[in-house]
Amino acid sequence: MALRAYLLIKLSDQVGRDEAQRALRQVEAMPEVDFADPTVGGYDLVLMVETADSVGALADQVAKFPWVRTLEVLKIASSFERHRAAA
Repeated sequence: MALRAYLLIKLSDQVGRDEAQRALRQVEAMPEVDFADPTVGGYDLVLMVETADSVGALADQVAKFPWVRTLEVLKIASSFERHRAAA
């Protein structure tokens, strides 16, 4: 069963427009990335990822890119998991 998550990324302060475009292309080329979009607000990039392995391991891999300042993981919970957590 594949695991899905959103990765919310803040870029390093030193990243300019051209480097941000290269960063976007770099993550888009990763096979686990379903989509990557630049955003305006608290984060600079949002990735939707799917992996058969560990979401944490994938997040650690992305966090190692020199242009990443911070990264937050939002794991997608199934309806069943949300229901069980509320009980």
